[in-house]
Amino acid sequence: MNLRIFGACVALIILGVLISQRGAELETLDGAPRVNGDPVFSEEPADSVLSDTMLAGYAGGNTSAVEDLAMMAHYIDSVFLLVKERDTADYSTNEDLVLFLHGNNSHRMPFLAKNGSALNGKGQLVDRWNSPLIPHPISRKLLELRSAGPDKIPYTEDDLLWPDRE
Repeated sequence: MNLRIFGACVALIILGVLISQRGAELETLDGAPRVNGDPVFSEEPADSVLSDTMLAGYAGGNTSAVEDLAMMAHYIDSVFLLVKERDTADYSTNEDLVLFLHGNNSHRMPFLAKNGSALNGKGQLVDRWNSPLIPHPISRKLLELRSAGPDKIPYTEDDLLWPDRE
């Protein structure tokens, strides 16, 4: 009996040593052995989010302002398809919408890059003229987006609206 207890203790000690050594000989990207404390990556890899692909080219030279607004609306619609449990309060203002897209949603999942091209310095979703987009929840399923247009003044004749009511 004592021999079994002794054997079990030795096995646990060996297992503990093996577990503590696990991963100690990882290699870096260039194949050199990793030194304790040195990271495997030279910098933290960026997390890819839905906005990286769906908003590629947003407000660029190859799209029009109308296409930009449609691109943003389709992106938000896609997020809404993924996050079924939501309230219009989640996106009643630009800031609330950005929080929702950054992960303050029922999935706790970010869908918008923290420093994407669709954000200004204040962290607001903006149009190609760097004016904040104005979200207006029509219903739980429909969100209207407004761009202030080239004059950068909301609710004037040059505003762009998605969906277009004409």
